[in-house]
Amino acid sequence: MNTHGTETRLPALALGHFVMKVRDIDASYDFYTELGLRAFGAFPGMAIVEMRGGTHLLLFRKGDDSTDTLLPGQVGQRPDFASEKIDLMIAGQTKADLESYRASLIVKGYSPSPIANEALYGHHYFSMQDPDGHGITVYTSHCSDKPV
Repeated sequence: MNTHGTETRLPALALGHFVMKVRDIDASYDFYTELGLRAFGAFPGMAIVEMRGGTHLLLFRKGDDSTDTLLPGQVGQRPDFASEKIDLMIAGQTKADLESYRASLIVKGYSPSPIANEALYGHHYFSMQDPDGHGITVYTSHCSDKPV
């Protein structure tokens, strides 16, 4: 494996599945697909949406006895945003890209926060909540120009 940044193949691994337990699977499925995640399928008691890179967000109904053994995921990096459940990255790398994406969400009726004044680890970002009150932070990308 090349550690000097010249690797051009796809990374060997990707995050496969992220579990989120929600009150209303249909509302959450609609919410995440309207954010731009790919609709994959709705099934009895769960739905799946797909993110860039092939990661699947698995939406299970809260309180469903058959899914009690599944632990909900927690992926976030902002200690100041206590409700953050997941952070997502747009494909764009600039603040203007993020402004455009944020504006498209407002047109769809979402209420994202203003874009933060300061970047976090090189990312511009804003926050919002999903129908269950899970905090979501949306960041600009800092992926290389290699395929991911």
